Amino acid sequence: MKFVNSINTALETILTNHEDVILYGEDLLDPYGGAFKATKGLSTKFPTRVLPTPISEAAIIGIACGMAIGGLRPIVEIMFGDFIMLGADQLLNHLLKYEWMYNNKVKVPVTIRTTMGGRRGYGPTHSQSLEPILASMPGIKIVSPTYYHNPGKLLEHTVLNEPGIKVFCEYKMNYSRALINEKSCQEGLSIDYSVGPYSIAYLSNSDFEDPEILIISHGGNAILIEELLMDLLLEYELSAQANFPSLIKPCNYDDLFNGIENVKMIIVLEESPKSYGWGNEIVSYLAEAGMGEGKKIVRVGAEESPIPSSMLLEKKVLPSVDSILRIIETAGLV
Repeated sequence: MKFVNSINTALETILTNHEDVILYGEDLLDPYGGAFKATKGLSTKFPTRVLPTPISEAAIIGIACGMAIGGLRPIVEIMFGDFIMLGADQLLNHLLKYEWMYNNKVKVPVTIRTTMGGRRGYGPTHSQSLEPILASMPGIKIVSPTYYHNPGKLLEHTVLNEPGIKVFCEYKMNYSRALINEKSCQEGLSIDYSVGPYSIAYLSNSDFEDPEILIISHGGNAILIEELLMDLLLEYELSAQANFPSLIKPCNYDDLFNGIENVKMIIVLEESPKSYGWGNEIVSYLAEAGMGEGKKIVRVGAEESPIPSSMLLEKKVLPSVDSILRIIETAGLV
């Protein structure tokens, strides 16, 4: 099953079994079925609960607030994550504050689905990864699965079992990828998982035997890291492990640092700009917990630049296997 099909199946299951769930957003109706086809077929099956909206993200997110207070569980689709900033006032100053302002007597269960990430040549206003901006908002939960997770199951749990405001990030490059688990992992790589509804996927090029490099990342970077792990093994004979959390705020730090004991280098990789990013939070925790002593710790992210429309230039702005290998070389490991 592909990532996008998993999302679609989960939405159908949720809508079938829970009449208090409403799904709405721009261009969701058939035959179009959403910009990335994640909602294809759903408006035909649920014509009164899968609804189109005007092009107004502030209205889309604001309406969710009213729906939730009224007893519904809305799932909002924001077509591109970049556009979520148009509804930032409703998100930050209304959705995320009402439960606290009314002493938890008002419940606001809202799930915002949105796409993140570049590498599609969509240009500076349709390619950003804005998780660090969202993560700065108190009380928000952010889910960012890879195709090593089961995104559909994660979406079901997020909508049905998690209170409050959740942003479910779907990286564009993941949509067409087949889901991978222990039985379908590519030759040369091994996979394992932490326990819990928001599992962390662990990927190793050495069957989890004493990794020298630990990589921590999420979302759309699994494609990049797969190639990196194989290059490290075949070209440099370096053992490495990648840890992919599905819930990136709040983080389960107890399980996130699995494999850290004997590593020489820790790389925290994100597609957002490196400065003031998600990686800073991870590295800060390492420092405060005294877990980084004797290890080279490096943050890797996008350049401090808008993302170009030219895919050739886009590759220079976003992290790449070559740029990470150069960092590892500078550290003296290759």
